[in-house]
Amino acid sequence: MHAGHKVSAIVTCAGKGTRFGSNKLLVTIDGMTVIERTVRAIMVPVVDEVIVTVSPENEAEYRRILVDDAGLDVVLVEGGAERHLSAMQGLAATTGDIVITHDGVRPFTTPDLVEKVVEAAVQHGAAMLGMPSTVQVKLVSDDGFIEGSLDRSHSWLGQTPQAFQRDLLHAAYRAAVESEYARVSDDADLVAEYCGVAVRIIEGHVNNIKITTPQDLGTARLIAEHLLDAEE
Repeated sequence: MHAGHKVSAIVTCAGKGTRFGSNKLLVTIDGMTVIERTVRAIMVPVVDEVIVTVSPENEAEYRRILVDDAGLDVVLVEGGAERHLSAMQGLAATTGDIVITHDGVRPFTTPDLVEKVVEAAVQHGAAMLGMPSTVQVKLVSDDGFIEGSLDRSHSWLGQTPQAFQRDLLHAAYRAAVESEYARVSDDADLVAEYCGVAVRIIEGHVNNIKITTPQDLGTARLIAEHLLDAEE
């Protein structure tokens, strides 16, 4: 609970991991699978319930890891072909009036980051984590030519968790399905586009990486090692 609001979290784990080359959710970091690390990271005091969206072919394995072996109090829900379709399935299983969405391959979020984004969603309706960009981001045409650059002082790299008032997220998903939305995007874009709500961005953390490539996995293992050393 947060300030009288029930908080639900949806961890999206129904993807196929095509850019990684294998199921990155089952890769281990310091002896623990990515999926278990991520789910444990989102199970913080402010979160009342956790829904994990899964693909049918992986449901049994994920249930064994999360429920049978780890004993985590989560509900597994079958996802869809696109990320927002999976999250929509997850949303139907939640009961909170504030809903968090989180990538299944971001295992290093922290309780303070989750609480900050929830607080911002309570205040503004929609919020997400992000980091100010340290690189020049180019806009490129379909045929491979530069069309312009984003002002670095106003360019941020998006992260999850993202958090929303439930009605906004539900309306955005419904409108996206009705319009056959097919762009690669995130929930914050959907809420902004279909609900006309400005999304508040909150500074995240450099460690809150998304494991997309094998190179990211190397970085993740260094982060885990650093965090372990800091605890000792």
